[in-house]
Formats: sequence, C-alpha cells, structure tokens
Amino acid sequence: MDLAPQDGSNKVTVECTDPSNVLPDVLPILEKRLPLRNLHWKSPSRPLRSIESLYIDLVPAQQTDEQNPSSDPTTATIPHRRHQIPGLRQTPYLKIFLLRCDDNETYKATCRKQIREWIKSHTSTAQASGAAPTSQEKHDAFEWLIVHVLQDGETAEKTASIAKWGRGSTTVLEKVKADFNGSSKSAVDRVAQLRLPKSGTTQKPPDFTDLLEDLVEKMKNAILTSFDLRVSQYEEDIREKDSQRSLPGWNFCTFFILKEGLARGFENVGLFEDALAGYDELSVGLDTAVRDQLLGEGEQHGGGFLTYTKNWKEKAQSALEALSKESAGQENDSHDSDDSDDDNEEGDERTPTTSPVIDPDDFPLDSGKKPYREMILSSDISIFDFRVYLFSRQMTLLLRAARAPSVLDKDAAAAQKNKKPEDLNLLAEVCERATEFISIAARTLRCDLECGLEEITDDKKTEVINNLVSTWTYAAASQVLSQTDTPALPVPESSLRKKKGSQETSITSPTTESKAPVPKRSSSLLSPVSPRPPRPKSQEIFSQELHNPTPPRPPWEIGAASPVVQKTGSEELASARGELCFLARRVLEDIGRRLGWASKWKELDLLFDNSVASNEEMQDVSLDNTGDEKPKPSEPGSPIVSRAGGIDLAVLSRAIQSKKSFYLLYEELTDLMFRLYVAANRTNSAEMAMTEMSLLLFRQGDYETAASHLHQLAPFYGNSHWAILEGSVLELYARCLKELKRNEEYVRILLKLLANYAADLQSQMSGRQKTTAAFSEFMQSGRVSKYVKELFESSNTLPREISASFSDFFADLEVSPAIRHYKDKDGFELQISTRFLLEEAIKVSSIKMRLVSANTQQSNEVWLESSEEVVIKPSLTKLLIPSSITLQGKYFVDRVELRSGNILFTFGEVSHSAFLPGLRDTDDGEEEKRPYIYCHSSADGLEARIISPRYINLEDLRTVDVELESGWNDIKKGVIRVRPATAGLRLRIAEAVVVDGEINIANNSESGNIEFTDFPARSSVRFRIPYTVDDNHTILLAKLEVGYETEKGRFTYSSSNTIVSTLPVSVNVQDVFKNDVLFSKFTVSPAMMIPLRILGCDIPSSDGYEVQSSIQGPVAFDVFPKQPASVVYKIKQRSEGQAKDANSKRSLRLTVQFTCLDDECLTAIKQRFSQDIEKSQLRHLSRLLTPHIVEAFRTQLSTTDMETIGLVREVETLPYESVQWDTILSALPRPQQPEVRGWLMEWHKSNPTIPIPDPDPSLLSKQIVIPVDVPEVPIVHTAELRLTNIGHEQPAHAAVGQTIAAELVLRHTRRWASSSSSTSENSSDAAEIATQPLEFSYEVLANPEIWLLGGRRRGNFTASEGETRSFPILLLPQRPGHLLLPGLDIKTFSASAPASGVPSATTQRKLVPCEVDYRNLGDTLLVLPDLKKTTVSLSQSTGRESWLVDSERRVEVGS
Repeated sequence: MDLAPQDGSNKVTVECTDPSNVLPDVLPILEKRLPLRNLHWKSPSRPLRSIESLYIDLVPAQQTDEQNPSSDPTTATIPHRRHQIPGLRQTPYLKIFLLRCDDNETYKATCRKQIREWIKSHTSTAQASGAAPTSQEKHDAFEWLIVHVLQDGETAEKTASIAKWGRGSTTVLEKVKADFNGSSKSAVDRVAQLRLPKSGTTQKPPDFTDLLEDLVEKMKNAILTSFDLRVSQYEEDIREKDSQRSLPGWNFCTFFILKEGLARGFENVGLFEDALAGYDELSVGLDTAVRDQLLGEGEQHGGGFLTYTKNWKEKAQSALEALSKESAGQENDSHDSDDSDDDNEEGDERTPTTSPVIDPDDFPLDSGKKPYREMILSSDISIFDFRVYLFSRQMTLLLRAARAPSVLDKDAAAAQKNKKPEDLNLLAEVCERATEFISIAARTLRCDLECGLEEITDDKKTEVINNLVSTWTYAAASQVLSQTDTPALPVPESSLRKKKGSQETSITSPTTESKAPVPKRSSSLLSPVSPRPPRPKSQEIFSQELHNPTPPRPPWEIGAASPVVQKTGSEELASARGELCFLARRVLEDIGRRLGWASKWKELDLLFDNSVASNEEMQDVSLDNTGDEKPKPSEPGSPIVSRAGGIDLAVLSRAIQSKKSFYLLYEELTDLMFRLYVAANRTNSAEMAMTEMSLLLFRQGDYETAASHLHQLAPFYGNSHWAILEGSVLELYARCLKELKRNEEYVRILLKLLANYAADLQSQMSGRQKTTAAFSEFMQSGRVSKYVKELFESSNTLPREISASFSDFFADLEVSPAIRHYKDKDGFELQISTRFLLEEAIKVSSIKMRLVSANTQQSNEVWLESSEEVVIKPSLTKLLIPSSITLQGKYFVDRVELRSGNILFTFGEVSHSAFLPGLRDTDDGEEEKRPYIYCHSSADGLEARIISPRYINLEDLRTVDVELESGWNDIKKGVIRVRPATAGLRLRIAEAVVVDGEINIANNSESGNIEFTDFPARSSVRFRIPYTVDDNHTILLAKLEVGYETEKGRFTYSSSNTIVSTLPVSVNVQDVFKNDVLFSKFTVSPAMMIPLRILGCDIPSSDGYEVQSSIQGPVAFDVFPKQPASVVYKIKQRSEGQAKDANSKRSLRLTVQFTCLDDECLTAIKQRFSQDIEKSQLRHLSRLLTPHIVEAFRTQLSTTDMETIGLVREVETLPYESVQWDTILSALPRPQQPEVRGWLMEWHKSNPTIPIPDPDPSLLSKQIVIPVDVPEVPIVHTAELRLTNIGHEQPAHAAVGQTIAAELVLRHTRRWASSSSSTSENSSDAAEIATQPLEFSYEVLANPEIWLLGGRRRGNFTASEGETRSFPILLLPQRPGHLLLPGLDIKTFSASAPASGVPSATTQRKLVPCEVDYRNLGDTLLVLPDLKKTTVSLSQSTGRESWLVDSERRVEVGS
C-alpha cells in the first residue's frame, strides 16, 4: 500500500495509459465527479464500512513507471523489488487504458494489439490467465479498465460492405468487450465508454450522463476490489508475523512497518476508525516491547531500541558548551548583566510583543520531521522518537476524521462550501490524548537526556535537561492547541486589557516568522480584546453579592459579550483545550520558578497565610555550612543566560528576555485557559484561572483590572464555602481598592475580610480561650491591627454609615432576663454581655436594642438606646442599657445595634424589620432561641391599665375604663395615649370623662390624647372613653402609653391590654297583657357561661307608666348558665299619661347590678397573694409575680370549676407546677431564684383554698342599664265563658252528656295602642281604628271527643271600645273527668272604604293585630258519669255475653 497523502485528503492512485493523448480532455470531466461518493466495502471479517468520499490521483503511466516504488533512498534504483516489505510500497489501485478509435479496421490493425500488450505487461500471469494470484501479487493488487473515448457527433464506423449473409457489422465498443471481457456469466465488465462534448460548446451529448455514471461506478467497484484483496493479504501476513513473536529473530520494528501498512491503507480510503484501531494496537505493542527491553526479556529478538535520541543529545551538548563559553566569558559580569536586565525591565517603556503561538516548523509532533519509518525499519530509533512518531500518526488520523481545518486539503477549495462541519468530540479526544501523551513523553525525554548525558558531569546538566524538557512540552502543547483550533468552538472574547502603546497581540495569531504555507483560519481565539462590562456602583458590590447568599454571576456572563449557541462536543473540546493550556502554563511556571520569577502567595503576607508563614520561618540549616557556598543557578541572583540554557524555542526565548515579557506570556496563557474553561462550563476551573490572573495583575500594579476580577471572584468562593480562598481574594481586593482610593468599597471589603478572619480564628480556639484574655495569644496583632485601624479611619471619612453583621465581629451575646429597677424613679436597666472577636478592645459610641412583645395578638415594638461610650474587650464584657420606658410582660430581643464611628453592627434578621411585629411569620422554636426579658413596673411606680367598664348603658355608646395610679411619682405634666389595635375600633378620646378621682385635664381635643398636669403622688383616677366598632368583636385590643415628666426626668409607661367586649348579662322578656295592666317577666342569665351574682334588679316608674316589682329590698342570689333568675314586673298606665309623648315607649329602663364570679375569684386570689407578698422580702417583685398567678388562674379555671366555686364560695389553689413559676424565675438573677422559689412553694402549701368573701359593691359590682320597650298592641280583648246552669257548689261539676248553657262575654280596649309608633303609611289606618267601630270574628275551639258545642260556635260582630257583647253557647261533655273548658280565638278586622270613582268596588277587610285576655284559660270542669244504678244479665245459655237490663239516672245531677 502507498503512503498516506500529505495534504490530508483520502486519495488513491489511478494509473492511466494514454497512447492517443486524450487524458487532458478526459481529466476535467472526471474531476467534476471527484471525490467518489458513498463507497460501501464489505469484508468477511469486518462489518459493512461506508466511505463517504474518496479522492483519486490520475497519473499517466509513464510517470508512474518512472517513479521510485519505495520511499527508501537506498532502494530508489531498484524498481518493484518483490522482497521489499509491502508496507513501504505505493502502487496504483486501478489501471486504465484510454482507447481512442473510431473505426473497426484501425481497431483490428493496431488498437487490439496495443491493448493485449498493455494487459500482458501490466497484469500478472495469474491475473491474465485467470488463475489465483500469489500473496506477493495481492499486496500490489489492482484492477484494470478499458475506456473507449468518443467525440460528440462521431459514431462508430461500420464495415464498408455488408456480409453476404446480410448481417450488419458491430461497433468498436462491442468488439472490445467481446475481445477482453470474460465469456462467463460472472465475468467482470472491464470496458466502459465516455463521449466527450464538442470542443467550443457547452452542450453535452444525450447519453453523456449515463456513460459517465457507468464509468464512475466501474471505477468504484474496481478500487474496492483491489482494496479488499490488499487488506486480506495484509491481515494474513500480520497474523503470520504475530504468530512468530516468540521465535528468534522476530523484530517488532519490522512487524510495526507491516501492520502500519494496513493502517495507512485504511487511511487512504478514509476508514480512519480502522486505521486508528491499528495504531492503538501498535501503541500497546510498543509499550510491551519497551517493557521487555527494560526488563531484559527482549534480547532474543532481532533488534531493540536506542536508549537515547541522537539529535537531543547533540542539542543538550551544544547547550552545555554554549553555557560554558558564556560562563567563561562573562563570569565577572554576571551580576552587572542581571542589573542591566532589571534596569531594562523598569526603564524600557516599550511593551514586549509576546505570543504563545509557535512556528509550524517548530511543531515536535510531526511524522515527517524525521525519516521515522526508515529509522524504524533499520531499528535505529529511540523510545522517545518511536512514541512521538506513533502519537503523531494517531493525532493525524483523529484530526482528519474530525475534519479539522488544520489538515484540510488545499486542493479541495471548491468543496469547502459543502463540507461537513468539524467533529468537536473527536477534536476533544485529540486534546485529551495529547494531554496524557505529553506528560508521559516528557518523562521519557528526561530519561532519554539523562541516559545520553550520563558521562557528562557538568553542574548545569540538570538545568539544561529541565529546560529542554520544558521547551518540548510547551511546543507539543502549543502544536495541539493550534491544530485543534476551529471557528466552530464558541469561546468568549478575551478579557485582557489594552495597554497603552502596545499592539494587539492575538493568542493564536501567527508570528511574523510564520511561513506562507500555514493556512489562515478564523478562530474564536482571534477575537479582539473587548472592554470589560461596566462596574456596578459601589453600594451594590457587597450588598447584593457578598452579604447576601446569592450565587455569583456565571462565568460566561463574565467573559462573553453576547450569548453563543452551544454545539455538540463544544464543552468537551473547550475543556480538553483548557487542560492543554494549563499544561503549557505550568511549564512556563517551572521556567519562571527556575528564573526566580514565579509568583508565591506567601510573599503577599496575607492574613490567611498563617500556616505557610509559620512553616517558612523555620528551615533546615546544614551544620557543615562554611558560608562560602555559591548561589545555585536557579536562584534569582544568577544570570538569565545561565538559567536559560537549552531554551531554543522562539516564543520562550522572547519570554525570558525580561520579566515583563515573561508575565505577558503568562497572562495570555491564563486568559486563554480561563476563556476555554468558561466555554466548557467548568466554573471552578475558570475561577481558578481568573484568580491566578488577578494575582499577576496585582503584582504588576494593574489594580483597576485586578479589582474587577477580584470583585467577581469573592462571591464565588464565599458561596462555595471556601473561607480561606475567599479571605485571600478579599484581602487582595481590599489592597486594590485602597490603591484606587475607593473608600466606601474599601470599608465594605475590609468588613467582610475581618469577619471571615474572625470566624476562621474562632474555629481554632478553645472555649476557655474565647472567654479569657488568652484570646490575644492567637491574634496576629500586627496585620490585624493595621486593618482594624484603617477600617475605622476610612469609615470616618464616609458621608454615611456602613452596616455590618454583629455576629461577624462579636460573639457570646447574652441578655439577662432580669431587669434592674431604679431605687428612686421609674424605668429599668438591661444587662447584656458580649465580646469582640478582633483586637484588644473596641469603642462603641452608642447601643440600641429593639424589643418585640411575645404577645402575638398585638404588635408592640420598643427601642432602647444608650448613648454612653463603652469599651468592649475580647473577653466577656458586661454592658448596661438604661431605659426610661416601663414595659409589661415578656419581650424578645429582636435587634441589637452597636455604633462605632460610621460603622453600625446589627444583630438580628434584617428582613423582619420590613413587617410589623405582629405580622412576622416566626416559628415558636426560633422565638425560643432569641434572647428575652420579663418586664414589669416597680412596686411603687406608675401603673395604668384599660379595663372593662363598670357601668354599661345600652342607650349610649359602649365605653372602656382607663385607670391610672401615680405611685411615687409627683407628675408635673403628662399625656395618655390610647391606640386601638383591633380593626374597626375607633376611640372617642375627646369625649373621655373622669368618673373617679381628681385630675387636671388640659383642653386639647384635637391631639387625640388626654393631656393632664399636676397629678400628685399616691393618686389614682379612672377615665371613661366611649368607642365605636365596625364589627362585633368578642375581644378588643388596645395599646396604652403614658408619657409623664417628674423632677427626675421624663418617663413612659407602655402596656398592651385586652378588653372583653361581650356583655356579661343576657335578659329575656315575656309580656302578658290585661285590660288595664301589663305583666312583664324578665329572665336574667349569664351571657358567657360564667356564673353571676345578682345584687339588684329594678325598673323605675316613668311619667307614663307605674311599675311594681315582685321583689322588695336588696337581693343577692347566684345565677348559673342553666339556672337563670326570673323577676316579674307589673306595669300600669298612669291616668294622666293617656296622651303619651314620643319618648314614652322608651321611658322604662331595666337596671341590673351584678358581679361576675371570675372577677370575684381572681380578685380574692390577687388580694391574698398581694397581702402575703407585701409582708415578705419579695415586695419589689409583686408586680411581676402577681399578674402571673392571676393570669394562670384565669386561663386554667374552667366553667365547671366556676360553677363549683359559685356554690361553695371558695377556690382551690393551683399546684406550684401548674402555675409554671419556672418561666418567671428564669427572669430573675440566679442567686435570687432559690429564695423566690422557696417562698412560692411555701405559699402554695399554706393556702390550699382561698375563700371568696361577699363582693364589695364599690370594687367589683357592675351595673348595666337595658332600655325596656313597652309593647304596642292596637286591640286587647277580654273574654269570659260563663256557665249559667251549673250550680254554685264547689267544685262545679256536671254529668256526661248533660247540656250546659254558657254565655260568651266579649269586650275590648285600645289603650295599649300608640299612634306615635305608626309610620306615615299606616297612620290613617291607626286613626280609623281608634275612632270607628271594628269588625271582630270569634271561634270557640274544642276537641269533639271531649266537648260537643251548640249555639253560636263562631260568629262576627262589631263593637266599640269598652262595649260588651254576649253570645249563648251550649256545651255537652263527652267523657268524665276534669275537662278543660273550650278555647277561644278572636280576630280583628278594619273595614277600608272603596276607592273613589269605583262604585261597584266591595269593601276590603284588613286584619288588625290584637291580644286576647281569656280569663277561662286553664279552667276545668268536673264531669261525672250520669248513672246511679245498673242491672246486668249474665246467662250461660246465651254464651258468655252480658246484657244491660236496666239503669237509673242520678237524681241530684241536673236537678
């Protein structure tokens, strides 16, 4: 098989024999159909392979014959050596004979003979005879084809005469087929025809396309046939050679050439996967051969590998000689040279132009750089060269399979438009293989050089070897980066800044020394340097990124100007190229380290570099050191020339000329690596690259660009929880901001830096060290003191304050739940303790604390502030915060603010402040973790409360009472503020009145407050404030604040109050009308399931009515929910009140004086507990403990308990545990808790029950006034059923069936009707009812099984007011017994006149409401049987039946 074409295309050779010189005309036609498309090769040992495209190289037979069949120069004069290794030969796959013949005579005379001789000379004997070819012939297997070429317009001439049998002559094409095609059915058709278009015209012959398609198809079949024969023979030879591996004389190099020939054959036809598989197998074989040679197991074979490479040895020796000459000539000037170099770096204003791209001539991975195949064949190759050649072939195959732009066919420019895109996955595989190979090959080269220079003892040998290995590694990585470059890979634009006076340098642009043959390509790496996106404002830097746990911006937003569309494999390719770039930069770092230019973090003296600094402080020192040692060549003090021996690569040579050039190349490599990692979506790696770039920019003094990078890096490391890396980045960022004079940003970054450092420092300390002065042992006082000092100095220059987290700089915050009251004034002090995490002490100018009530029903928020300057030390420091506000109940410490200069340290969730305290959604568990205090007023201090009113008048607005006790305060002036906390509640403060006590109220109704003056000590007052509410609320919430001023200052009392708005009493009324009086029955019951004690119930008489009660004098009876009390009142109209005024119906009011049993119970408990605690030493805690025990009883006593208490008039004391005293005791100082606990337990023990005395009306009684409306009835009937024929004996009686004569007497009155109650619509009807007679209808109602009625059972009548009407009725009782008299129903109608103008209209009747006073309601009549004696016959003859014979009536009945 022939060698692979060097232009990178899939191409095989086709030899053309052209005796008629028609190839120049045929060649353009065939080239239009090239490359051949869709060739399908089927091998018995392999699956079906498809060759998408295949180029062919049409060469004349004369050139092919003159060509040397071997690439080996030693065999150039020997054509077709049969004994030569097949892998080195290149022979055509197809031989074509171009026949130009138009008549049969010429064909018979000359052309037939030429074709036969051509076939005989160009085909083997076996092929010509049809026998099986030999193995040697199969290696060079080819097919042949005869192409008959015609000009358009010409036809194959026939013979001049017609045969005597009349048959026509045949064409030349038919004769050629008959002569040279086989006669069997399976014979291959080796003859084709091609008709050329006429010269000078573009019109094609009609059959041109068909003939051309036939020719192309036959060429494809012929090439595949030849290829199949060659592959079969190669595989057979390879199997044979492989089986001889264990025999003496077996040589891996010969086997390699043979197997590589098969791989190159696959490569020629475009089967890159098969070719790569062959090379991979050879790579494994090479590793095995090398291992056998190193272990001494390969001596039995015919050859081995060289232990070193000759040219690398020569290069190393040349470098050492050059260094020796330089050292000899400049031994005394080395220091001066170094100084001049440094001066050049500092004084030269020109920017060095350094590019990481190397010249294509310097590519080390090139299979044509050396005669590798001849070296392998002669077994004169080193291990390193062998590996390089093998990998270069693998890389070439992968690049061709990936259609990389670097290996595209230069002659296939016409096919560029239709070519398939690059396979980015294969390019990524190239880079991954290269990364692995370069690392292995670098170690192999180092071993190669050490073996080659084994006899040299120069002390610079190690330095030269290192430089040579670094140079080769860098060149190899750069070559792969250049050859895998493709515009299909989307890479962000470069983030390098433009330097003043410098030219645009591209990462992969060719240098001026690049040769013309290098193809120019558009690369994503060639993008110009783009300006950075605008920086955010200073206040947005850490308020949104560092302080808040939001993720940083994605890397593609950092470097990319616009979004790009990701392609398949782009991330893998970018990642692999990034690793190669990282490898190249690491090589550059090694060179810089040997030159003394490497960047070291420990040189920056960072806060988080304590461990490194401590390790560097102590070094191993030789005790035999005499002090006269010379500096090592790798030290910065040695000349650059002596340290750069062996670096002959142009890029690296320019880079080591100066430190500035070196860092410029390092920066470009880092930038390229960063952009590749961004394209690969490798965030961590990209941030690592940006960190390295930022450090480099910082060292170079480019603080602006370094700050922009560090600004993006800090949130990334912070959100990744890499505290040390974040701290280092923040410190560099702070230094950049300091140089840039950005004070506000500088202060914010210092706060974050010191917070991170404090957290890291605390993690290394023990509990004892945190609370004692031993903290200073761990402090890096020098560096930390500098930053702390700069922090406060810089913050003082800012126009506004900066917020910082309290927990980042302070720890162990504890709030004492116990408050400390003053001895002579109201208010209290609150103690907190904390410690500072940095330095020895910090001065705090003010402390503010926000307290939030634990009562979730009301929102109560109070701020406490101390303006006194205090000092907080690293050890635990106690602070006192004074408060002039008196609070009640449990409060959480929601926020703490410490101000030091312009820095405000805040403790607590900032997001909570956005909502009202009552609206915050906080879990109970979180609340319990927050610090808290229990607030209460002092025993002699001011106290105020809002309570339910003692007097309730339902005719007026509802009210609440406000009680105020001055205590020991002589108040000069004050103000009472009552703020509703219930929706819809409106307090009418301007209508407030004083109902008890004396106080001087200022007239200021517009303020909405109650202002007062001169309220002496030990005084009390009660206000009554009316209110309105939109909805019916069971409980009302209100906040009470009292601001007052005394001789000792201004104070405030604040409390949240709950008022029960539900009426405690429920009253029902039942009315019974008589002719001249009204009986009203009032049923009084509890409204809230709490028993009541009624102390009085009265309805005073009015101008229109006279009222008499059923009870006289004071009363006291208990009322339970299931046992209400009833009181009956007799109401009679006064004689002079016939003409009632408009307010007559509301002239009656029911007044109920009562006490609630719960108030009695809680008051008794409060009085007993207060009396006992006043006598003890805990008097100062009375206002803390008393409300707690009262509230415990209020919440734990059930309605059943209340009923029991109401009966026995005593309450059982709750156990000590049920009162939950421990929650209150936790708010006391620890030394005081045992004493208080003991006293409380003793009190519970000595008071098992508490009697409830009779209520004191002046303290507990309440009064409710309920308006009573006298019912208005238009008509009240009085009816009586009089029995006329019943004697006057008592009791009255009658007999069953006796006829009883009765008289129904009816009359009515209209006195209970009031015209004032009638509306305008029915006022005329009311007047008519009062003046005209009415129509009535009555009906006697009786059960027919009891009474039979006779006479006028029902009837209609008319009567005037006071007129009596009588109606006779007969009653017949139907059963004996006490029978109720029949009932009565009366209806009243008023006749309305017909409408005017309608004479035919009937009079309408309208029903009028009325009441009936039926005096016989409930009366009974004794009905007896009407028999005195009966005779009954009992006879057996008639059966068991009985017969009534005779009976005798009672004489006395009805007589």
